[in-house]
Amino acid sequence: MIDIHCHLLPNIDDGPGSWEESLELARMYSEEGIEIAVTTPHWIKGSLWEPDPNQVIKMAGVLNQKIKGENIPLKILPGMEVGITDNLIELLDNGSVLTLGGGSHLLLESPFTSIPYRIEELIVRLKKIGITTILAHPERCQEVQSNPKRLESMVESGALIQITSSSLLGHFGIKPKDCATWIARHGLIHLIASDAHSPTNRPPLFRKPLSILREIIGPEATRTVEERTHNIME
Repeated sequence: MIDIHCHLLPNIDDGPGSWEESLELARMYSEEGIEIAVTTPHWIKGSLWEPDPNQVIKMAGVLNQKIKGENIPLKILPGMEVGITDNLIELLDNGSVLTLGGGSHLLLESPFTSIPYRIEELIVRLKKIGITTILAHPERCQEVQSNPKRLESMVESGALIQITSSSLLGHFGIKPKDCATWIARHGLIHLIASDAHSPTNRPPLFRKPLSILREIIGPEATRTVEERTHNIME
C-alpha cells in the first residue's frame, strides 16, 4: 500500500515536531501495512510554509536513513501539498514546488472555505504541460460540503479527487464524513490518503477507513482506488 499525502518531516510545517515523532509515525505506517509514503509538506505562497524543494528532498533522504536504521519497512518519497495560486505553472517551471515523487501528479490543497473561481481552467492548463491535478481532501471544504456536485466539473477537466481516510471515520466532524461518503457513492473518489500529521492527533489510518469504504462502494471499486495509487507512483 502507498500513501500519497502525509506530513512526516519535522519542523517544516504543522507536522511532527521532532525526528523521534517522525519515526513513531513511520512505525505506525508499517503497522497499517503501508510500504511507501510520499511526504507532502505544505507549500503556501506568502506564508511561513514555503519550504525549499532541495530541503524537502534532503530531509526525506535523512528520514529514509533513520527509518532504515530502525529496521522499519517503509520508503519515503518527497512531494508537496501546494496551495492554489495564479502562478502555479511558473512555480513548476522554475522548480519551486515538487510533484509527488518527482512524477507527473501535483497535489493541490483544497481551501477550507471555497474553491477558487475557474479552477477548471488551471486544471486544464496543467494537463497540457503533462501534470495531473490531485485535489486533496475536498470533503473538508465548506463549499463542497454544501454542493458536492461542484467536483464534477473539476473531474471532467482532468482532476483526481483524494479523500482523507480519517474523514470516513468522522474525525473531522459529521459534515466532512457525510461529504466523503457522498463523493464515494457518486463515483468521484479516485484516491484515499492519510494526511497524517502526528502520532497522537493525526495518525496514519488505513485499515478501518478502507473497511468502511468497502461497505460504501464495494470491494472491487475500493480495490480500484488502491490500485490507482500504485499506478500514480510507478
